Amino acid sequence: MTGSTSAAPAPGAGSAAGAPLIVTEDPLLLDDLLRLCAAAGATPEVHPGPPGRRSAWEAAPLVLIGDDAARRVRGAPRRPGVVLVGRDQDDPGVWRHAVEIGADHVLVLPDGEQWLTDRIADVVEGVGRPALTVGVIGGRGGAGASTLACALAVTSARCGVRTLLVDADPLGGGLDVLLGGETTEGLRWPAFASSRGRLGGGALEESLPSLHSLRVLSW
Repeated sequence: MTGSTSAAPAPGAGSAAGAPLIVTEDPLLLDDLLRLCAAAGATPEVHPGPPGRRSAWEAAPLVLIGDDAARRVRGAPRRPGVVLVGRDQDDPGVWRHAVEIGADHVLVLPDGEQWLTDRIADVVEGVGRPALTVGVIGGRGGAGASTLACALAVTSARCGVRTLLVDADPLGGGLDVLLGGETTEGLRWPAFASSRGRLGGGALEESLPSLHSLRVLSW
């Protein structure tokens, strides 16, 4: 059986401050962008043009500008994290507007919906420091890989480190059983088998069984 423990950053570490900023007066485009923000768990700030407060423009972790509003933001200070959103990829004006406002990306809906949802979710969750990941692989059955993986995970959790134990062996008995939590509420691997798209790290963590102060993803 293969197990791994991952020490994740503390909640809120590296989180981006503020909410995504949407700049558009196109009601249909706004509906689409609000829908994607809702799917990513974000509550954006919406303006028809650059916000009156310069700090709001500069502090937003992500700025989504509708092609209809590109001319109105040409005088705004250049900054990273600007995405120009349009609907016609063959319209040369979209690319010209992107250059004029210094956009990092040009996105065409609906083709780019998944990419944009993932980008918004990154903003909501923030980007913490990389987690330490330890893989435990047994040379043969009965070598003790499951026991060692569980011991490492429990020790990590007892030291106050936010820990996730992942059971990567579908043919094993289940690490939750080894930890005495086979009846503990929470999702297991089969619940994710048919899922599609992005699942936020925080949402995943909250959905898993909690055993011995750590989260377990098992079969």
